[in-house]
Amino acid sequence: MKKHYSHFASLPLVHRIGVLSSILTTLLGVLYFVVILISILTGKFVLPPAEDLQLFAGIVSLLVCPIIVAMMASLHEITLPGKRILSQISLGFTLLFALSVSINRFSQLGVVRQAVNAGNMEGIARMLAYGEYSVMLGIEYLGWSWFLGLAMLFAAFLFSNGRIGHWLRWSMMTYGILSLISAVGFLLGNWLSMLAFVAWGIVLFVVSGLLTVHFWRGQEYISG
Repeated sequence: MKKHYSHFASLPLVHRIGVLSSILTTLLGVLYFVVILISILTGKFVLPPAEDLQLFAGIVSLLVCPIIVAMMASLHEITLPGKRILSQISLGFTLLFALSVSINRFSQLGVVRQAVNAGNMEGIARMLAYGEYSVMLGIEYLGWSWFLGLAMLFAAFLFSNGRIGHWLRWSMMTYGILSLISAVGFLLGNWLSMLAFVAWGIVLFVVSGLLTVHFWRGQEYISG
């Protein structure tokens, strides 16, 4: 443990932020996955989910948005100048993702929850997270599927060398492809939208876990 702490303390600031943000993203993702899995196994997972589960999901999403921004900003900072256009575009889409999802979740935790608890449903129906023709669900897909999907696709091309680089490239591409297909599926109103949950709930946290290893190695730049 002391050896690991010494190694972490010796890393440049950008790598320390990268390690912390990617670890936190992974841990929150694992926590979310475990809670959902327990709900499914105990027969408590229904649509719409119970209020406590929606509250939990909203808090986790609101926390993870700025953490993912920090993770992708760290990646941008260690990218070679020749490839920084890719990491900069990726970071830009990540910021749009965080904005979209944060607007949705902040509104859900504040305005919508308070209105429902007060029994005032006037004008709230389309803002319910799992309501019919939910505007807020559309904003969620816009963030996680469209914007973060594009961010991951551009970031994927930063990597090509080494085992970790190879896995990062393909896991980011997998997230991007599944997410963009799910976004189109959402627009068309068909089953393809369900692919989002594979990307958001599993692949994203494979990416963040691999990025933890990448930042931990402390390479000054992404070599390709």
